[in-house]
Amino acid sequence: MCQLLMATTGDDLPLGRLPDTVLASSGQLAPQRRRQFLTGRALLAGAMFTQYGHRTLPAITLSPSGKPAFTDATLPHFSLSHSADLVVLALCVKGEIGCDVETLRPRPSWPMLAQALFSAEENRWLGEHIEPLTGFWILWSLREAWLKQQGRSVWEMASVAINPRQSSFTAAAASGGPLWSANWQGHAVALALPETTLPPADIISAENWTCYRSTSPRD
Repeated sequence: MCQLLMATTGDDLPLGRLPDTVLASSGQLAPQRRRQFLTGRALLAGAMFTQYGHRTLPAITLSPSGKPAFTDATLPHFSLSHSADLVVLALCVKGEIGCDVETLRPRPSWPMLAQALFSAEENRWLGEHIEPLTGFWILWSLREAWLKQQGRSVWEMASVAINPRQSSFTAAAASGGPLWSANWQGHAVALALPETTLPPADIISAENWTCYRSTSPRD
């Protein structure tokens, strides 16, 4: 089971379920980043209360790569992402999950990034795309979602290759299931899910999701 929850930094979500340590740590962030961080944690705290009965946000541990997870391993896996004022939370009880959202915004350096990090097939596809900037953010968000699921760094973007014509991908590691992408209300949204898990269809309808299957060799 996978869930997708969304909020904006202007939604003024209640912060009463956040531990003092979380509130204190947010004070070190720049104003916009602080709003994004607190909105994400409040969204997560609300889900944990309504679905699991936790009155305060359970303790979170960071992996060596910085990936957050609940200290209590019986609680669901989660992934948070933000772009501009939108914050997205993905929850999954079946296994590790990765989520990324990117506002479809101008980025003057995108052609150089694509040449440096994307495969030749991806760059050919972008060259033929009617909206290449949108295509860039789709490919970027798919990578980010996979890297988050795997607990890897954004510096490992080139370890994933997407074949958008065949809706497939290859990666340096073969763990995990398919990738899913949706172009939704001016945003590219991507999920990396466990095998046999479908993306939720309540916020983004099922027909808007595109599935990218792994063609990486399995051990």
